[in-house]
Amino acid sequence: MLRKIGLLTVACIFCSFFSVFAQDYAVGTEGLKAGSVPGPGMYYLMYNNYYSADKTVDKNGDKKDIGFDVHSFANVHRFVYITDKKILGADYGFNVILPIVNADLNIDAANIDTSKTALGDITVEPFLLSWHRDTYDMSFGSAIILPTGEYDKTKALNIGKDHYTALITYGATYYFDDAKSVAVSGLARYEKHFENNHSDITYGDDIDFEWGLSKDINRGVTAGLAGYAHWQISDDKGNDVNYDASVHDHVYGIGPEIDFFVPAIKSLFKVKVYKEFNAADTSEGTSSWVTFVKPF
Repeated sequence: MLRKIGLLTVACIFCSFFSVFAQDYAVGTEGLKAGSVPGPGMYYLMYNNYYSADKTVDKNGDKKDIGFDVHSFANVHRFVYITDKKILGADYGFNVILPIVNADLNIDAANIDTSKTALGDITVEPFLLSWHRDTYDMSFGSAIILPTGEYDKTKALNIGKDHYTALITYGATYYFDDAKSVAVSGLARYEKHFENNHSDITYGDDIDFEWGLSKDINRGVTAGLAGYAHWQISDDKGNDVNYDASVHDHVYGIGPEIDFFVPAIKSLFKVKVYKEFNAADTSEGTSSWVTFVKPF
């Protein structure tokens, strides 16, 4: 979204943490076994994400010499309930995501040096299906991102996105052995953005994809390689679009992940770091995650 560099918005999950990513969903959230959803029960997840970048690039991937620097920390709380109800042979569940974001933005060329902390846009996923078979898991969900985050179009930095987003998710995890110790996973999301509330702009649709290759290396410990990709697939539209709307942003990320279960507190920790590359019309940096998962 740095193509709209005049007013950079820094937004939030699950669908987005900050719009130095152009998408509303923060890619890289799930990592290894991203297509798998746990069985019936209640779960609390706390995502902690630190993103930093001192580089933003044009449509050709060349660095813009504007003195750009951004740092963002998101503390995100997700509440998941998977019911005993079956739909099409799948477990039915729902969840809600509440993000709190701190962001610091500096752009020397625009004399911007600002920071903000606020509640971000809330995500509600009322429909989540998950299948569990001998050799694979599969999931499908539909969600909406609500423009609850603070937004002021006269400000250079915002925590909210200022629009509703519809989100469709499909994921799968395939296991190569009976013990389910070796797995490959993929998770795709389609983002449909609606018109901004305070400007005549409707941002183009996005596709986000996460993947992972994992191996259980010890009891309760899983390690592997995870990655993501983001593509804008349609033009921005509206009378307030004052840039080349035919330019579509994209970015890729890859990095290691380790997950480990702590029996003493019956909780899972997921730690991963992504290095971004081959970006166009957006920022390119490093995204670090520590996720806490507690079943009840």
